[in-house]
Amino acid sequence: MPSADIKNIVIIGGSCAAIGSAVTWRDAPLPSHRLIIIEQKSHFHHVYAFPRAAVKSGFEESLFVPYDNMFNKDNKVGQVIRAKAIAIHPNKVELDREVEGFGSFVPFSHLIYAAGTSIPAPGHFEAYDKAKGIGYLQAYQNLIRQSQKPVIIGGGAVGLELAAEIKDNYPEKEVTLIHSRDQYLAPYKYSLHQMTYNLLKNKLGVRQIMRDRVNLPEGGFPLEVKPLAIQTKKGRTIEADLAITCIGMSPNSDLLSKLSEQTINPATKFVQVQPTLQIRDERYPHIYAVGDVIESTDIKTGHYAWLQSIAALQNIMRDIEGEGGPDPYVSKDIPLIKISLGDKKAVMQTNCLGPLITLGSWIVGNSVPENLYADYSWRWLNARPEDDAQFSQQ
Repeated sequence: MPSADIKNIVIIGGSCAAIGSAVTWRDAPLPSHRLIIIEQKSHFHHVYAFPRAAVKSGFEESLFVPYDNMFNKDNKVGQVIRAKAIAIHPNKVELDREVEGFGSFVPFSHLIYAAGTSIPAPGHFEAYDKAKGIGYLQAYQNLIRQSQKPVIIGGGAVGLELAAEIKDNYPEKEVTLIHSRDQYLAPYKYSLHQMTYNLLKNKLGVRQIMRDRVNLPEGGFPLEVKPLAIQTKKGRTIEADLAITCIGMSPNSDLLSKLSEQTINPATKFVQVQPTLQIRDERYPHIYAVGDVIESTDIKTGHYAWLQSIAALQNIMRDIEGEGGPDPYVSKDIPLIKISLGDKKAVMQTNCLGPLITLGSWIVGNSVPENLYADYSWRWLNARPEDDAQFSQQ
């Protein structure tokens, strides 16, 4: 079939929510359509390992994986377009630049909105090429190396991992972790909090302050090493020389809101979807949304973004092949997580043995590789490091 006659399924965003669909599509594409991913970055970011790589050097390059061979360079199957989507129209996406073969617009028969969320560095970086991403990680490594009294603000997964990595690699440093609640990882079993708290305290010696909030200065703390007196809501003063804020998640829903304002929850800005993962706007039954950007009972992890995107793609393929209406996405709604807390130390909540249980460091720690499973990302994207040498020098 000539390329001009092939219709497009478009995904906005190139994170796990897109890769799940891409891998599924690549294995069994429909000849009438191709899958187009629109993504600003040249490389997929293996963000799971960013907290470790913000402290420990030597494996940064493995965390940035090229999209080039996602579809085996067969543009009739799929393509990753490096551009920014600046507007969504009912049947086309407008780009911020001219792209060969498309111009400034990519038409679609179906769209999956997978724009994700924004979180503070070092959990995520606005780095659109590999060299800048590596540079950001190395800048954090330098700051942490210089600091003697780093304070981590926020005890979510990124904050926990960062505090643990710093103390594990620099046991002489006075590391303080401040969390506003009385429990880490509230969606999970309390036993996971207990294991995490005790590991940080007894194995690593991280000072932990619970049930208190930091008075954040306007514009945030400077990202530099210098004497700081951090004030909390309860009147504490914490002496520090570096403050890293690991709080705040903002859904990247603005682009979709311009097409369908009613789809966005005005209080949270997350995208509201139907059980089928179609957006809540009957005018656009061909538009789906998945991943961290949507309201869902699923915990916001790459694992569930992946599963949602496959479900959306399967509904789209059913529609293309005339196999009836879309099926509801059936969430297992099981909170699963594995958190690395330094070398050979980790906690996990899993159902691999049947019932949902939490496991401590001595069982799961040795199973975590140094690059925190970055090899999986290279396999998903069908990429090889030797083909990517040029990018590391850009």
